[in-house]
Amino acid sequence: MNENNLNVVYQQYFSKKEADQIFEELEREIEYFPSEMTTVVVFNKKYPVPRKVSAYGDKNLTYTISGNTLPTKPLIPILIKILKEANKFLKDGSFNYILINRYKDAQDKKESHRDNETDMDPNSSIVTFSFGV
Repeated sequence: MNENNLNVVYQQYFSKKEADQIFEELEREIEYFPSEMTTVVVFNKKYPVPRKVSAYGDKNLTYTISGNTLPTKPLIPILIKILKEANKFLKDGSFNYILINRYKDAQDKKESHRDNETDMDPNSSIVTFSFGV
């Protein structure tokens, strides 16, 4: 899909073997935020999210979602590897932040939605990798 400056590419990027290895390493290495840091607010009521969340990236970066400000943790080797692959999709610049959502099974999901987070540049690029599916 390529419309209104939107360029969506859906492909199997990593081989199954490599994706499985990355997933196993992510499972060992990622440190998730406590659940109270990742609630969402809907009509002034807090709800738990059906996933574990973490954020890694450049020092002093934060991401605010539904009133929760998530600080970054320092990048670890497996995430540096993933960022290098993600950067291949950019013509200019490089990614400096990774938001990780860990869903335990098909019951954990995020309904169709539109992010309206004010600390994100609406023209910024996003690359998504899924592992363990």
